[in-house]
Amino acid sequence: MTLANWITSSRFVLAPFIFWQLTGGASQGVVWALILLLIAGLTDVADGWAARSRNEVSELGKILDPLADKLVTGGVLLALTVKWGLPVWMVLVYILKEMIQVGAGAVLVKRMKLVIPANRFGKNATFAFFLGFGLFFVHKVIGQAVLAIAIGMSIYALYTYYLAYLKLKESKDNKIN
Repeated sequence: MTLANWITSSRFVLAPFIFWQLTGGASQGVVWALILLLIAGLTDVADGWAARSRNEVSELGKILDPLADKLVTGGVLLALTVKWGLPVWMVLVYILKEMIQVGAGAVLVKRMKLVIPANRFGKNATFAFFLGFGLFFVHKVIGQAVLAIAIGMSIYALYTYYLAYLKLKESKDNKIN
């Protein structure tokens, strides 16, 4: 396993601790959750840098990185909904969108041996989620607005992944013919 994949894997470990800090009820929980969320965000930047600078971009990394992002993001949205009053529709839309994306990705890997890598739209949506999480605790309404925008960006990213799939499929079909 590459250094980048090890860095990515740390987000799988951080995610439950972030959720626990946000829902555990301790007065310092939010501070710790935000610190852990910052660390998670930095690992998201670091793993990409490590993969590119060390020429270690891998198919496994293309799968693990977005899954780690989904786990952290989904966990924080769920915690904010359960404990902090984030509207339920936000977490439901996000989870539905992610179920579609992960399911479609699994089908592509299994049937066509294709992995569509993250693109700038997905990365920008992830950044917007992390920004929205921080802002939520500074000003709830502004944070919710940024999170709503992030959800929209995430849905648009799903659309761009669909377009990338169509392009790859067309390219693959043309090679066969």
